[in-house]
Amino acid sequence: MKKTPIILDCDPGHDDMVALVLALGSPNVDVKAITNVAGNKKIEKVVKNTLNILNHCGVEKIVAAGAERPLVRQYTRTDSEGAHGINGLDGFEFAEENPLRCSEKKALEVMVEVLRASQEKMTIVCTGPLTNIGLLLRAFPALCKEKVERISLMGGTCHYILTKPFMEFNIFMDAEASKIVFESGIPITMYGYDVTYQTLLPPKFLNALDQVGNQTGHMVSSLLKAFYKMHNKVWGDVEGCPIHDACAVAGIIDPSVVIRSEKMNVQIPTEPGPLSGATICDYAHRSGLPENVEVVFEMDVEKVKEMIMSAVQALA
Repeated sequence: MKKTPIILDCDPGHDDMVALVLALGSPNVDVKAITNVAGNKKIEKVVKNTLNILNHCGVEKIVAAGAERPLVRQYTRTDSEGAHGINGLDGFEFAEENPLRCSEKKALEVMVEVLRASQEKMTIVCTGPLTNIGLLLRAFPALCKEKVERISLMGGTCHYILTKPFMEFNIFMDAEASKIVFESGIPITMYGYDVTYQTLLPPKFLNALDQVGNQTGHMVSSLLKAFYKMHNKVWGDVEGCPIHDACAVAGIIDPSVVIRSEKMNVQIPTEPGPLSGATICDYAHRSGLPENVEVVFEMDVEKVKEMIMSAVQALA
C-alpha cells in the first residue's frame, strides 16, 4: 500500500503523544518531519517531550522547533494550566539520557525543504496551535498550493461546548494563524470537540495497552491513565480517556474511520470580543460563503482502538 507522506506539527501533550505513536507505528503513513509549536507548554518542553517519545519508541525522525509564541498575541499559558501536568507529559519517567537531538533548522525552514523535495503532494497534520502553518502559508503560498494536498487538524468545535462557546484551545491559542489557515483555500479536515469527545478509550483498553508487553505500550498506557485522571480533575469525567489529537492522524491512516462528516463554512473571528478565537460553523448553510472545511462528527471508535493497538505493537 502506498504511504501518505505527512508533516506532523504538534505540541506534546498526552494526546499528541498518541498521535505520534499512531503516525510512527502505521504502515500507511510516512512521517517526513515533525515540527513543534508552543502550545500545551513552552517550546523547550514540547521539543523535549517529542524527542523523549521518539527515543522511547525506538524511532528517529527530523524534529524542528517552531514558533515560541502566537503570531500576534502573547503566550500566556502557565505550567499549572490544562490537564497535561507541569511538564506536558506528566505520568511517566523517560530516560535521563536521550541521544536524539532537535534540528538546528527552524520548523519553517524544515517544512519548506520537505515540501520542495517531495515528488508528490503531502498532508500536513496539525495537533497544536496553528502558528507554524500560518507562517508557512503566508511566506510560501505558491509552494503550499502546489505541494499540500490537505491539512488534517485537531481543533475547533461546532456544537460541543467545554468552556467558552465554540472555543477550543488549539484554535483559540493563535486565532490569527487559525484564520490564515482556514482562509487559505487548501482542503481542511477538522477534528474538533464534536468528534473527539465521542472517541474515548475505556480504562480496560488502557490496561490492554500495557499488556502488549513492550516499552511503547507501557508508556502509552501510563501516560493515558495519568491524563485521564488529570482531565477528570480539570474538566470532569467524560466516561473515557479522550485522545483528541490522535483523531487527526487516524483519519489519514484510514479515511474509512470517519463515519460522518459535513462540509461547511467555518470562520475564525479575531477582533476583540467574546467570540475571538472561536470556530463559527455554518452548519445550517445559510451564509452563502464557500464550504472551506470538512467537519468530522463521528468516527469508528473500535477502528481507532485497533489502529492504536497495532501501532503500539509495531514499535519498540
